[in-house]
Amino acid sequence: MIKSFILRILILFFSFFTFAYPAKVKYSTWEKSLNFEKYLEQHDISKNILETLDEEDALLVSDIEKNQKFYELIASNGVLLQALIPVGEELQLHLRKTYEGYELKVIPISYQKNTYFTLLSVDKNPHDDIVFKVKNIRLANEFTRLLKHSVNFRGIQKNDKLAIIYTQKMRLGQPIGIPNIKVAMIESHKKKHYIFKYNDGKYYDEEGEELIKKYMKKPLNHIRITSSFTKRRFHPILKRWKAHHGTDFGAKRGTPILAVADGEVIFSGRMGGYGNVIKIQHTDEYMTLYAHQSRLKVKKGTFVKQGEIIGYVGSTGRSTGPHLHFGLYKNNRPIDPMRLVKFSSNGLKGEDKEAFLNRKRKYTKIINTIFDKKMPSYVWNTIDKLAVLPKMKKYYKSRGW
Repeated sequence: MIKSFILRILILFFSFFTFAYPAKVKYSTWEKSLNFEKYLEQHDISKNILETLDEEDALLVSDIEKNQKFYELIASNGVLLQALIPVGEELQLHLRKTYEGYELKVIPISYQKNTYFTLLSVDKNPHDDIVFKVKNIRLANEFTRLLKHSVNFRGIQKNDKLAIIYTQKMRLGQPIGIPNIKVAMIESHKKKHYIFKYNDGKYYDEEGEELIKKYMKKPLNHIRITSSFTKRRFHPILKRWKAHHGTDFGAKRGTPILAVADGEVIFSGRMGGYGNVIKIQHTDEYMTLYAHQSRLKVKKGTFVKQGEIIGYVGSTGRSTGPHLHFGLYKNNRPIDPMRLVKFSSNGLKGEDKEAFLNRKRKYTKIINTIFDKKMPSYVWNTIDKLAVLPKMKKYYKSRGW
């Protein structure tokens, strides 16, 4: 369904208006100083078109990255007929001219995803070496973020080795989004340090202890996730593609909502499709949002403590039933709450622990094979090396990667 939808969009993109206006496709780069309003001005398009977007879609418009590659369909008289502008790694803005004026929609983008591996010796430090040798700065950032919880990077010496297995989304030959590291290892002072990603989306050490310490707590006493954070989903009510900048928790109407950390209430009131909303500003540029509440308990300007009741679960705004939409933002950019908020106790127990240990043994065997055989890393922006050898790719697939 998604593929056929995207195909129809692409056919429309390259064929619409071509009978009325001889046109050409232009491959452009989004300039650093350019924002979407200026882009509309350049093409004599009214800014009123932005009023057709809701709050979440408006955030997407502000997230167009500098140097982002995008397509335009330009008529011979210079009129912009259509534009496809990626916003993030999952969605894109589709701006097109119709007989009634311009329309703006958010639609999914197509990308490829594959499994890659990295193996290298340290010359300077792991971060800089990954950037220089693998040409993927996001992989370097994610590797450093994860390993810093269990490895002293200052103690790493020249010729120490590291290995990473990860999945990466790719568009137009370039990596997009945060790499999904499955397992990573660094050997320092003849000792190997591993991290493993379990099927709950969290990272653990070899003993099954959670690595990333989180200072925020749960917004509800009992957690039942009904919709996860994603940069692309088909909205069940609006029947169109949207980002979902938060995590939804199912709960009975009237269930107390708790502040996940100390902070100041910077908004308490009605907010469009979010219904009754409270926003709390925390330290380190973090802000949390609690939507669809039945009743708000705290007012703007109030300082709340972690665990304090700030409101009650409801179904106000655009909602299919009682639940809490919980959003987490850093510097006004949405991030996955599961990466920072502590939803469960550290460590795995019982059947989860046993399943993790089985998974760890499989991961360890794969990464040690790469390490022992000195298999070459995939280097981005090159075409002379395979991402994954066919034999290994089949093996990864059999493991559900």
